[in-house]
Amino acid sequence: MAGEKSRFVVSADWVEKQLGAPGVKVVDASWYLPAHNRNGAEEYASGHVPGAVFFDQDVIADTTTGLPHTLPAPEFFAAEIGKLGISETDTIIVYDGMGLFSAPRVWWMLRVMGARNVYILDGGFDAWKAEGRAVETDLPEPEPALFTPTFNARRVVSFDEMTEVVDSASRQIADARPAGRFTGQEPEPRAGMRSGHMPGARSVPAMALSENGRLKDLDSLRTIFEEAGIDLRQPVVTSCGSGVTAAVVTLALESLGHRNNALYDGSWSEWGSKAVTPVVTGEAEPVKHALHNPITTRVTRLEMTSAPKASLPVPVNVQTAIIRAKDIPLPFYRFLQQQVGGRWHWHERLRQSDEELKAIVHNPTVNISVLYVNGAPAGFFELAQQSPDITELSYFGMMEHALGLGLGKWFLLQALYSAWQDDPAKVTVTTNTLDHPRALQLYQRFGFSPVDTYDALVEPLSDEELLTVFKL
Repeated sequence: MAGEKSRFVVSADWVEKQLGAPGVKVVDASWYLPAHNRNGAEEYASGHVPGAVFFDQDVIADTTTGLPHTLPAPEFFAAEIGKLGISETDTIIVYDGMGLFSAPRVWWMLRVMGARNVYILDGGFDAWKAEGRAVETDLPEPEPALFTPTFNARRVVSFDEMTEVVDSASRQIADARPAGRFTGQEPEPRAGMRSGHMPGARSVPAMALSENGRLKDLDSLRTIFEEAGIDLRQPVVTSCGSGVTAAVVTLALESLGHRNNALYDGSWSEWGSKAVTPVVTGEAEPVKHALHNPITTRVTRLEMTSAPKASLPVPVNVQTAIIRAKDIPLPFYRFLQQQVGGRWHWHERLRQSDEELKAIVHNPTVNISVLYVNGAPAGFFELAQQSPDITELSYFGMMEHALGLGLGKWFLLQALYSAWQDDPAKVTVTTNTLDHPRALQLYQRFGFSPVDTYDALVEPLSDEELLTVFKL
């Protein structure tokens, strides 16, 4: 079964139905490297999605920097995109010929300049044509529009900022170039550039994030970042050869709910051409796990004061069961805690002795219910009756193998139905910035409201502690 897809990628079927609708604009952002032997402007003229305008990345750029297609000033960008008939309030669909090469760059530019409803056509124009969809050769003459820019400077990294990032290791660096160029085994395509990568950078080749011109599902993207040594809880700067494919990595990060990211616009065209910048070759440095160093996290406590009125159907094509685990065996409970919460640093219960843990989880005021999917454990929630008027959702989550099946919102709703069975005055939950990046948003969507925030220290479990807990 296909995993959950990015909310920024839209299907050709959907786009086809939107063509010509008011406020819907389509942009051909095709741009290619010399090695591709393709010309975006020529291909656009010979055929494009009906109504699409052409965005020339070498023209709508700051041409004074000496670097390829640098992000222009907001006023210039707004004037040029306005000539294409596009406003910041439009629904904008961007595509390129290959599917996921240069379109994310224009998607990123539009968002940095203040557009909010920007999407990418899944599979690009090559797939559009292969599926036999309508193509036109007429060059549109759009009515000029007013694009009011709201430039988000925090999403763009300058050379001086990049130097500070490298010197201080204050942010992670995700390099989108092919692995051979990252290690220095393959030469750079532009003359005068050294091979290799910035100290501390990690290799996340843009090509690895897509398949047949389509962005991979969220589980696959998450795995790629984890294997590359990118911590999705921490800030990231994306980089590439000239700032184009770095946006593919940005798209993948944003698709996973990562918001603290920025793009180094000069990228390797700038860094690799300067004699004073440090460059290293070979594989990325081994990931350093600071297992015993406490992590500061921002905690948010939320409450809801009325039962949810929403209703969601059980996702199709999967067999589900939610079974209350009365007097749950302690080894099974620890297994659930680690499998669901290990990557989010759930640690408190795993550090408790058998006696301490049993006193909590076997208490009659505690309800632990386990989700099974296709016969296997897939998640759990834990409710604790704090008083006759207050029920706490102490833990809620799913195992990685169950993510992407469309079960998350449905399972949370079942937990909330259970929490309100005894008609409390309110239900509470606590989350923090080490949890799933969409946890806070999801709780609020289902009726919780923040009532308190504070900072706390979390000490991750060491390998030795895990071995002790599970007696390995």
